[in-house]
Amino acid sequence: MKRLNLPLISDTLFTALCAFLLFFTAVRFYTKSPATGLVFGILACLLFGTLSFLYIGGKQDKKLLLSKDEKNKKLLSMHLSLSSDAYIKKLFKSAAGEGAVIRGNAVIKGDCASYFNFKMSPLDEDDIAAVIKSRFDGKKKIYCSSVSPAAENLAENFAVETISINEVYSLLKEKNLLPEKYIYEEAKKISIIKRIKARFSRKLRAPLFWSGTALIAMSYITFYPVYYIVSGSLLLILAAASLVVNQS
Repeated sequence: MKRLNLPLISDTLFTALCAFLLFFTAVRFYTKSPATGLVFGILACLLFGTLSFLYIGGKQDKKLLLSKDEKNKKLLSMHLSLSSDAYIKKLFKSAAGEGAVIRGNAVIKGDCASYFNFKMSPLDEDDIAAVIKSRFDGKKKIYCSSVSPAAENLAENFAVETISINEVYSLLKEKNLLPEKYIYEEAKKISIIKRIKARFSRKLRAPLFWSGTALIAMSYITFYPVYYIVSGSLLLILAAASLVVNQS
């Protein structure tokens, strides 16, 4: 079952409401006809609501795909860092394709030897030096999660190619060899209460309070006080909530 996209719904409703209030107020002011203002307000509400839904939804889908890839890259890095050497060599032998063989701590294909050093911290110069000293006369590659600048510089000087997790992820994804289940995967979900609490920072109380107070004050001098009263009241409620919710 697909989860309800509350941010998309709330953003769409907010845009639609703004459009309605703007057009209803302007048209009613210039035409002196509440009915005409209502018609134009509803049309504007539907039009801008639909446009914002399509635009924001498209942006969210693109961002979701990117964030999903980034999450999977982190999970893959952790997975490989915790996997056995035998598993990793077998995995990359499959990725290398026909003609690849496992020899010692490397996967050999043609004149290229691939080494693997997946760990939590970036590769250092000693890790690169170990590959440089290996007894192989052809091209050398080292697959890793990340590599430090100093180690990268040393690798370039000795013609050792470093392949970090971004390229590793793309390779395994292309070969359809990504793990079906990662060794470590964050399964713990953040409760709704904690999410709400995180949104209501105590730092929000001052701007919310003064904005709400200003809107309430404006209701005394405007032709449409109800909008200011409602909006100001909501901001004051949110100001109080931001103070109360985050009490430890």
